[in-house]
Amino acid sequence: MQSQIDLNKLADFMFEDIETSPDYEEDEFSFHFQGVRCYCERYVTHYRIELGHEDDVVELPRH
Repeated sequence: MQSQIDLNKLADFMFEDIETSPDYEEDEFSFHFQGVRCYCERYVTHYRIELGHEDDVVELPRH
C-alpha cells in the first residue's frame, strides 16, 4: 500500500489539514487519503499511520 501513497503529500496533508482541523483533536483517529482508509496515532514527535491495514505502517515526524 505504501507504494500507492505519496508520502510527501501525506506529510503535507497531516501538517496542513489534520493539525489545523478541530475534527482531529484526539490523539487517535482515522481518515481517508488518496482513497485509502488510514488509522493514526499522534505522538509528541511523530505520527504512526496504518495505511489500510495494521501491517502496513509508516511513521512521519511532526513538523
